[in-house]
Amino acid sequence: MRTKLLSNSVIFFFIISVLTFVCSPKQDQFPKPIKKPPNFLWIVVDSLRGDIIGRYGVTPVMDEFAKSANVFSNHLVNAAWTRPSTLVFFTGKYASRSPVNFWDYPTPKSEAQDFYQKELYPLPKYLSQNGIHTVMVGNNPFVTDKNGLGVNVGFDESFDFSDHLNDTPFITKKSLSVLEDLVEKNKPFFFFLNYNDPHKPYTPPPGYVQRIKTEEFLEDRKRDYLGEVAYIDDQLDLIFKKLKTMGLWDETVVLITADHGEVMRSEHAISPFTGTNTYYGHGQDLFLENIHVPLLVKLKNQKTGRVIKQRTQSVDLYPFVIESFSLDAKSKLDGVSIQKYIDGKSSADRFYYGETRSTQGIGFGDDFLLQKSFRFHELGKFWEGVVGREVFYYYNIQNDPNQIDPIRFNEISDLNSLQLSDTLKNKITFLSNQLREIEPTIPLYTIRFNRLEERPLNLEVRVSIGTGQLRPKIKSIDSRIAFENSVRELSIKVDTSKLKKSESIEIPFEVYPDVTFPKFQFFEGKQEITTEDVGIGMFELAPNVCTISCNELFDAPLGKPKVSIFNHFQVWKTGGLTNSYVRDSRLETDAMEILRKQGYVQ
Repeated sequence: MRTKLLSNSVIFFFIISVLTFVCSPKQDQFPKPIKKPPNFLWIVVDSLRGDIIGRYGVTPVMDEFAKSANVFSNHLVNAAWTRPSTLVFFTGKYASRSPVNFWDYPTPKSEAQDFYQKELYPLPKYLSQNGIHTVMVGNNPFVTDKNGLGVNVGFDESFDFSDHLNDTPFITKKSLSVLEDLVEKNKPFFFFLNYNDPHKPYTPPPGYVQRIKTEEFLEDRKRDYLGEVAYIDDQLDLIFKKLKTMGLWDETVVLITADHGEVMRSEHAISPFTGTNTYYGHGQDLFLENIHVPLLVKLKNQKTGRVIKQRTQSVDLYPFVIESFSLDAKSKLDGVSIQKYIDGKSSADRFYYGETRSTQGIGFGDDFLLQKSFRFHELGKFWEGVVGREVFYYYNIQNDPNQIDPIRFNEISDLNSLQLSDTLKNKITFLSNQLREIEPTIPLYTIRFNRLEERPLNLEVRVSIGTGQLRPKIKSIDSRIAFENSVRELSIKVDTSKLKKSESIEIPFEVYPDVTFPKFQFFEGKQEITTEDVGIGMFELAPNVCTISCNELFDAPLGKPKVSIFNHFQVWKTGGLTNSYVRDSRLETDAMEILRKQGYVQ
């Protein structure tokens, strides 16, 4: 009996042990140790070209920093002047994805409001929402909306010195004070430090030009530029020493980059895209000297450096920062985290895509295709609404590293008349197709002609604009349509007797660039129709329900509306960003003084 009880007890305990093992959480189900988030210091040195650090003897501090950092030797920005480039930093998207223009300096209130409605997670705001203290110190008037030059991207604290004549020492002094405050807060931080030097006008303090060591002949402007680089290098020394003495160095990711480069080749002095003198300037092209900038990244506790040769882009920095804080993207990004390159998990070539005033560009490997573009123009004193030729320039940077001897042509079809190999023609065509694939969409208007059950009619729609071009997007000719088109007028006639009952015909077109809303006129025979038989937008509203700012009624955000059983005409708009088509380009005195001080305007 005792043996039986013992046997039963053994069996009982065996069953309990098995159940305990099977039902217990697996090892990876236990809470993992919480990874301590880093601090993050992002340093922008305005206008710092990608070929300066380690040359000329003016960057000993950055040279030493590079020895314990990841040095990205092939890093390109996706925009070529400060405001769009900064918004690329803070959105992880190409500049044209933002409602904020990069054609002119003013940021109209309508653009700022559209930005706030569309961009819900600009980097500083998103980090702040997740318990990270965000602060900006520097000279960048485009990360605030107080002067009508930019937008508020959501920093917890912002100290902008763009209204100071000698801003650099103030920026450094405030940065040292901010670091002390951040230690007292005892929480992870994101610190964006933006020096304006060596942006023009180049005015280095005495003694810095004398630090230059080179056999290269330097004209005065480049000497002064390098003097300002040496001055900023000294400022970084103060910042780095402060981080180390406060015990923050090993716990902080430090990133150094620039928002754009600077044009210093005389061959690029007059931009072929804008016709503007951009010698010792920027923003008027996408040549490598304008978009190749440094990228140096020291991770937490990193002691040794390495050079990463794969091409990276400024759209890649937003995803890197949020990944560093173990956060996920909340919207679709155009970049990929540079952590993949640091970890050696990505070696494949990627397309580069860039935008700036009057210019679009795409690159793959050593091949770059740049195009003069009116896509981003805005009406005003710099452009009166005429669209000209959009010329292409192809470069192979292995054969032509300074980009001074392009293959130039007006249309892709012109390649057939050039004495080029089929391989090269195919390569250029491929780049052009990819450029069209990546570039932002322009709103597409569609006119639909419906034959209703009643008697057939001769229908006509006339479209006109005051600026830009009307561009029909018809894939094939339809004999049932009478079509007349000039640059700014379009007439489409359809005899519905040639249509089957309940059949429709759709005619799409673009207004290029998207700077004006087209005027529509509808006719049945010779009678103009204003209220009946016309439905606009997704809900088939009558045109007379609105008298001002009516363009939004034409929107069909969910796609084309159903074929109407009531209206002979339907018109709707899809794609593109919301545009009010009303711009106020005036700037207040304070904003103009900031732009003059920084050399943007005379």
